Amino acid sequence: MSSHHPRGHEHACGHHHDHHHGHEHHGCGCGHHHDHAHGHDHDHHHDHDHGHGHGHCGQPKAARPGILLAAFGAAIAEARGGYDAFEALVRARFPGLPVRWAYTANKVRRKLAARGYEHDSVAVALSRLHDEGVTHLAVQSLHTVPGVEFHWTRDQAMAFRHPRKGFLEVSLGRPLLDSDDDLALAAECLAGYIPAERAPSEAVVLVGHGTYHAGHERYAAFEAVARRRDENLHLGTLMGQPGCDAILQRLAATGAKRVWLVPFMSVPGHHVRVDICGDGPRSWKSRMQSAGLTVLTRLSGTIEHPCFQARWLDHLETAMAALPGLTHAHDDGEAAHAHH
Repeated sequence: MSSHHPRGHEHACGHHHDHHHGHEHHGCGCGHHHDHAHGHDHDHHHDHDHGHGHGHCGQPKAARPGILLAAFGAAIAEARGGYDAFEALVRARFPGLPVRWAYTANKVRRKLAARGYEHDSVAVALSRLHDEGVTHLAVQSLHTVPGVEFHWTRDQAMAFRHPRKGFLEVSLGRPLLDSDDDLALAAECLAGYIPAERAPSEAVVLVGHGTYHAGHERYAAFEAVARRRDENLHLGTLMGQPGCDAILQRLAATGAKRVWLVPFMSVPGHHVRVDICGDGPRSWKSRMQSAGLTVLTRLSGTIEHPCFQARWLDHLETAMAALPGLTHAHDDGEAAHAHH
């Protein structure tokens, strides 16, 4: 596992270790919060509107857990079905808990707003959940790698931790390809994700989004694991390397004639329908056809596939279990009320 992203799940209460270690004692909420740069801060502010003194809470808040699903986003209606299906799985796994969405792509949010869809950013969704009374929040990243979108989500979520002004506890569910175990399990999912009619001798090109962040290396690490099972598999990205030119060089070197072009993104949105599988001259499909290859495409997304869904759900399960102070009783349908 590379050093650019920590293993495991990050928590608000004493488990997120890239911060200074002065303890705040606020008399309520979490008394061992490790995210402070100035020693013992008793929070003597003067913006109280709830009748108690300076930092001395009366009755502690009743714990109320909630879930935020954070995705890149998609403005194409046909692509959004995968999100809806995943939300249904989350609600079935954690009945009674509030579930909200946030989209990290600015352009996608603008398109969603113009079309009348919900379009919360991470910050807006966090504020809504806090206003609704959520005290313990699991934020599940639906990004593929721990890149810019993931870390932007993480930083905002962790900034909302506060014993009075924010969530008492925040835990972060990791993206699809994070740990080395994630790579191995995701590679197993490919057997059912790649079209069944593909012959073993035919090449498969997975195309991810890519990121301008050190987390981009997870794509190469995943490809290396996947190629142990399937030597005719290649993984390229729209952003960063290997791009389309590099993949075409690889295909030429192997003598490939027929290629399955398979998106490796959560949902088949604009990038999939235009940049990868579109008919425009600059799409990956068109460039491969211009190189003399027979190209077969499949409009698909990882979040639509049961095996990948299970991986993200497992990450969310881990994030929920990591929230201190909760009795995890969601299996009997009482999760939303077990802590009151």
